[in-house]
Amino acid sequence: MGGRSHTLRRVSALLPELLPMPRKYAIINRPTVTVIIPAYRASRTIRRAVDSLLSQTRPPDEVLVIDDGSPEDLSIPLESYGERVTLVRQANGGAASARNTGIEKARGDWLAFLDADDFWEPEKLERQLQVLDVHPQIRLITTGWYDQIGTTPRVRAKLSRSLARRYLASPRRPVGRDVFEIAMLIWTSTVLVRREDMIRHRFESGLEPAEDRDMWIRLVSECPTYLIPDPLATYVQETGSLSRSNVDRDCGNMLRVINRYKAMLGRSGYRKWKADLFRRWASGHLEFGRPAAAFGHAWKRLQYHPISLQAWWIVVKCATYGAAHRASRVIPHFHVINPNSENSQ
Repeated sequence: MGGRSHTLRRVSALLPELLPMPRKYAIINRPTVTVIIPAYRASRTIRRAVDSLLSQTRPPDEVLVIDDGSPEDLSIPLESYGERVTLVRQANGGAASARNTGIEKARGDWLAFLDADDFWEPEKLERQLQVLDVHPQIRLITTGWYDQIGTTPRVRAKLSRSLARRYLASPRRPVGRDVFEIAMLIWTSTVLVRREDMIRHRFESGLEPAEDRDMWIRLVSECPTYLIPDPLATYVQETGSLSRSNVDRDCGNMLRVINRYKAMLGRSGYRKWKADLFRRWASGHLEFGRPAAAFGHAWKRLQYHPISLQAWWIVVKCATYGAAHRASRVIPHFHVINPNSENSQ
């Protein structure tokens, strides 16, 4: 009788291995995910963002909407979601402050971010979590994305071919300049990161809109990273948004980030990224019809890249456009054509 009992106990102990638990019940060790949405004046777009989360093939476990002191009542468009969405209110402090509040409130093992005017593809979260099945050491996962301006058709974001060949679709633990360049491939609304890594850091208020670049540089330097090349989110640039209307703040804060990581970039990398920034800075001012402001940044770009024909062309364009503007104030009915407009081609 004792031998029979012993045999039964051994068979019982082996049953979990012989008869694995059905998939639908094997959820005890499933990683939990919190999505953080900073929101300000977002009543028109917030439902699109939240709907894209709740329609995921693998839905998040927690959705936090951080109302960053909006003058409108965000509880109205969010009311129908009930307990599936948690609304957290705070005094206006900017996107960095709102994301930091979300990090402190989040309960998930993994954190994801989504801006209130952007949205995800249905399989985005599932695709990212699948990476962990193959590469469990990964702690930061991002994806490609689409760009959309206003209501125009969206287009796939263009990434540097040389960077993409080196970094996409493979686990990375970069060092030196590679850290900076991988971080520049990351857009915040595609990020999925372990909470235990994120909790040690905070977005820097006052560095907007480059505060996220600074954050991903810090995290990429610490975390094994994986970049999925497929576009699994859409970046919607609304007319009048910060990144399209405040050129000096945008580029000025990005310059602070580049200077902060000068040693990481090395001499050639530092010159390359500053030259590219001054190019974008000049182009931004030209887009808004400010040739005088554009000229100084175009000239600085030329100093970092003196053999570039494009750099010389931008300087000439700024000078020509500026002269035309001055002439328009002296000569009645003198018509100035923006060199960046379609009519100038």
